[in-house]
Amino acid sequence: MAEERWRKVRELFDATSELPREQWQQALVTACDDADIREEVLQLLRSQTVGLSRVSNRLDTVLARALAPEFGVGERVGPWRLTARIAQGGMGTVFKAERADGLYQRTVAIKLLHGLPGQGEVERLGMERQVLADLQLPNVARLYDGGTTPEGHPYLVMEYIDGISLDNWCEQRGLGLRERILLFLEICATVQAAHEQLVLHCDLKPSNVLVLPGGQPVLLDFGLARILNEARAKPDAGYCTPSYASPELIRGETVGAAGDVYSLGVMLVEMLSDHPCVREPQDVDVPVVLPSQNAAEGLAWRRNLKGDLDAIAARACALDARQRYRSVEALRADLRRYLDKRAVVARSGGRLYQLGKRMRRNWRALAAGLGLVALLLLFILGLVQSRRQAREEAAIAQQVSNFMIGVFETADPFLRTERGQEELSSRQLLDKAALQVGSELRDAPGQLARMQSVLGQAYQNSGMAMEAERNLQQAYEGFMRADVARPVDAAGVLANLSRLKTSAGNGAQGQQLADRGLVLLGSAREVGDVRAKLHAARALALVSQQRFDAAEQDFEQAQRLYGVSHLSPEDGRLHELLYNQGLMYLRWGHQPEAEKAFRQVLAGLHGRRTSMSLTVELHLAQILREQGKFNEALALLQRGQQQALGLYGAKNGFMLAQHDALADLYVDMGDLDAAEQQFRERQRLSAAIDGETSVGYSMGLFNHGSLYELRGDLPQAYRMYRQAWTIRSSQLGASSPTALRAETGMGRILMRLGRAEEAGGHIAHADQGLAAALPADAPGRLEVRLLWIRWLIGQGRLNEAQQLLAQIPGQMPAELRAELPSVRAELAQRRQEGAQALRLRQQAVEYASHLLGEDNLSTAGYRLGLAETLLQFGDPAAAKEELARAAVVLRRHQVEGSPELRKVEGLLLLAKAAG
Repeated sequence: MAEERWRKVRELFDATSELPREQWQQALVTACDDADIREEVLQLLRSQTVGLSRVSNRLDTVLARALAPEFGVGERVGPWRLTARIAQGGMGTVFKAERADGLYQRTVAIKLLHGLPGQGEVERLGMERQVLADLQLPNVARLYDGGTTPEGHPYLVMEYIDGISLDNWCEQRGLGLRERILLFLEICATVQAAHEQLVLHCDLKPSNVLVLPGGQPVLLDFGLARILNEARAKPDAGYCTPSYASPELIRGETVGAAGDVYSLGVMLVEMLSDHPCVREPQDVDVPVVLPSQNAAEGLAWRRNLKGDLDAIAARACALDARQRYRSVEALRADLRRYLDKRAVVARSGGRLYQLGKRMRRNWRALAAGLGLVALLLLFILGLVQSRRQAREEAAIAQQVSNFMIGVFETADPFLRTERGQEELSSRQLLDKAALQVGSELRDAPGQLARMQSVLGQAYQNSGMAMEAERNLQQAYEGFMRADVARPVDAAGVLANLSRLKTSAGNGAQGQQLADRGLVLLGSAREVGDVRAKLHAARALALVSQQRFDAAEQDFEQAQRLYGVSHLSPEDGRLHELLYNQGLMYLRWGHQPEAEKAFRQVLAGLHGRRTSMSLTVELHLAQILREQGKFNEALALLQRGQQQALGLYGAKNGFMLAQHDALADLYVDMGDLDAAEQQFRERQRLSAAIDGETSVGYSMGLFNHGSLYELRGDLPQAYRMYRQAWTIRSSQLGASSPTALRAETGMGRILMRLGRAEEAGGHIAHADQGLAAALPADAPGRLEVRLLWIRWLIGQGRLNEAQQLLAQIPGQMPAELRAELPSVRAELAQRRQEGAQALRLRQQAVEYASHLLGEDNLSTAGYRLGLAETLLQFGDPAAAKEELARAAVVLRRHQVEGSPELRKVEGLLLLAKAAG
């Protein structure tokens, strides 16, 4: 058994000795399952770089182990029975044992020593064993007995210590810095006591220190390494652990107390840095790393290691024994000085260092004195600051008063001169105010930033996005100036800018601005309102990206913050938050929750006609439209349009929103001419407000294109989709969800135009991009995924289509509820599964007619698909009936020669021929 083990060690050594050092571990793991053999070979490999003589010593040791008999649990060594294997290391194998001859009961630890059972080692052990047995210290494991096995191998019988190794104790108990130093001082005290009895340890390391449950450290193997090393014929030290052994011990030179000081220094580095300090025999001339450098970045006390503790560890681990502490007691004394906040000897600091230490020791008295001085200074500073602030506020009040008088004097009929009887709109008043602010407050940057912030919000509330962004950006830059430095005000401006960017279709940038504002606030207190405003803005940005779960969390956080601020239920900020939550639920497809939130806002307004009531009614009309209550929705929108016109004039964002909502409603009502008119007016207004290269303008382009798609004018729809896609890609990037939604429309039109290859590239790009940007259940992502599946079916890639269909969630948004069975029907139809295809086609028609009504182009399109399936699977009579119903709607709304109308004519001919 031993010969086989040695053969395995030798084979592994030969196989890996030529490999680079960094490959040794992996090569051994691959070649051998025995951890003990791998460790033995690794020790040989590490030793080969030290010199051939040391390799020879290692090989001698390994050969000795190979020739030694194997002992196992249950066997006897002298009068002792081995009961458990405790550990195995370079010096020997340790067993737990009990008395087996019945003379008395005792549990001990037996160490079977490695190495050749030479006469020198055995005689040396015999002479020195009594010295070790007489070493009776409280924290040292006692040596009871010793002897040799029948084969001549030495063993020692020692006190059994039921403890935890030092490194594991520190980790399990989560010891802090001070606790680790106090424990280390106890270890040093034990080593010093042994030195006073002229006994060196020579193999100090964490595994040779066991900590009892009460926290008391006990040292093992005291003096064994020294005795065994001195008994060897070779000059170098074979019985030591390279990571902890002093340079002189590794070289085989004479060692003294300074050798144990070095080992204690390495242990101190590891305890302070909470990280192993791995060293190899060839590192004998490389200084030990300092604790602050050995510690991980996240260590709580890493900064405390620099300075005194680094200096103490460096002196203890000096390569030259003459530069180390002269005794363990000197090392202990320096550590006690550190704990007492006194100057340490290893630091050799000057007068400033000595003064700093005295101040730390007497910090209470010093702090009391400094506190009195600080209070006095704060009192004086407060008086000066209050006086300066009072002057500044008085100046601001006067400037604002002059500003307001100047702005509105032109609206006074008694003061109006050059404008005659012309009335000024809110837009004109805001423009005049912006010009006046820029000229009169340019020398007061703080006041200027404040007024620009107010003007930005006024423009924003009036639906003038470009002017709002310009004023808000200027206000943010003003608040961030070094001579103004108002980060809380700047964060409030970022909340408004975030909402502005989100409303323009750039939810990602809106989220970035809100996050930047939250970073500006940091951990500042008493800014709950601003923080709530930022969370609400961030929620809106997340809604824009269809990340509804995350948005809901931000809305809830904003509600909690407003609750802490004890806002009144009538406060406009709560109404706005509730409105935005309703908007989120509407986009999420949770209509009952959305309608409830909107009606709560209207109830809180108590009939007041404000911009908030306008916007809420706009979305209530959308809900009513989706519920099929077209007349109620129309009355609500028409009233809102007249109110917006009266409040803000014809050129503002509210009118844009009204045009959009009315266009969508007219499409659902089947009045496509009225919808066309609303889209055209909307685009004219958007060009004036936003500009023809803006994302807002592209929104209207895309929606207008969808109208042309419904009417069957596919070339015109494609041109509008492409223009919208080009604008969005330029402004937001081709990978933005907003641009990808436009690319989805382009791909759909290209498919219908028969340009399948070109369509596939756009649809695949949009599908991949939206899959990365949107949640799995987002409507935009589901829409493009269903379109991609249609494209795969059209290309005959049915298995791929089936796999993707299996991943589609069962719960679909309302607008896609008819589309999913329609796509499934196409796949079943291509697979000649007639019954399944017919069932799914009928399901799609039922969904569409229920949600949209019979007189709807989408419903007619699904009915056309049902007719085609009926005809394919042998029911021409039913097919004719469905074609007739679809043709009535298509001929009334679509342009002549549309693909759907041509398809109706072709299917009717086939149905007549089949009938």
